[in-house]
Amino acid sequence: MKKFSSKLLLFGEYGLLYGADALAVPFPKFGGALKFTVDSNDKTIQESQSETQQFFSTFDAANLNKEMHFPLQLKELKSDLQKGLFFYSNIPVQYGLGSSGALCAAIFERYSIFHKNEDELNDSELLQQLKQDFSLLESSFHGRSSGIDPLVSFLNRPVLFTPEKIELPEIKIRENDFSVFLIDTKIKSSTAPLVSLFNQKMENPQFKKRFENDFLPANNAAIQAFLKGSKQELFLQLKQISAFQSEQFSEMIPESFKDFFKNSAHNNTPVKLLGSGGGGFLLAFAKNENDLPESLSKIKVI
Repeated sequence: MKKFSSKLLLFGEYGLLYGADALAVPFPKFGGALKFTVDSNDKTIQESQSETQQFFSTFDAANLNKEMHFPLQLKELKSDLQKGLFFYSNIPVQYGLGSSGALCAAIFERYSIFHKNEDELNDSELLQQLKQDFSLLESSFHGRSSGIDPLVSFLNRPVLFTPEKIELPEIKIRENDFSVFLIDTKIKSSTAPLVSLFNQKMENPQFKKRFENDFLPANNAAIQAFLKGSKQELFLQLKQISAFQSEQFSEMIPESFKDFFKNSAHNNTPVKLLGSGGGGFLLAFAKNENDLPESLSKIKVI
């Protein structure tokens, strides 16, 4: 069956909760697809089957299908689950790459009544409807979801989220004269506790003011610079983002990477969180990829 890519939230972490712009792209190095197996002793397959069964039970029990713009064909899904349906994936779990989002995209593609028409996908209202449906689907895994991860996996295109609308920008990322890397912290991280911590921080008027006056403008300006291919402006904004996160998001940065994070902007390789942080991957931007320490475990994105 069709493979669905993981996703990278390049910009917008935490700011999404407070009206910031966000830019996410599919990352095909990791992905997954629905498959069938019978009486498998493979632990990974068993866990996937259990997870998909749990999703179905939660989604069905909450009667969420009635809230969908494009409902699922639940009888067919239930029948296939009984035949051994599972999600075969190499997407690292709890790494900020949208593993459950790819699964939701795969389920939606196969079992919803929606039929993708590429000519219609620039309709912002339709994209909002899809995002709302994916939010309902993924909430059956996490309890709450923006719907962004599965939408990016489903569309398999870069997606720009603003408070006003959703756009599908054309990004010629291979033409950029800088590099982007994923830095592997070797640590898994759960999103919910970190989002809770961030919300607590926002109750502090001083932090809230700095977040709104320093981080959000730099985030939005970085997105525009990235889309325009303006390297000088992009790295200027990235240094501000990195410095802010190093100082204000210390709890979201693994202890063993705090010095690297703090010094990165001075080394022309600004580093930022990927998603909620706490572990998983970090994002490093480099004018010269040789500027990054060889000792780091890294994956080149651009």
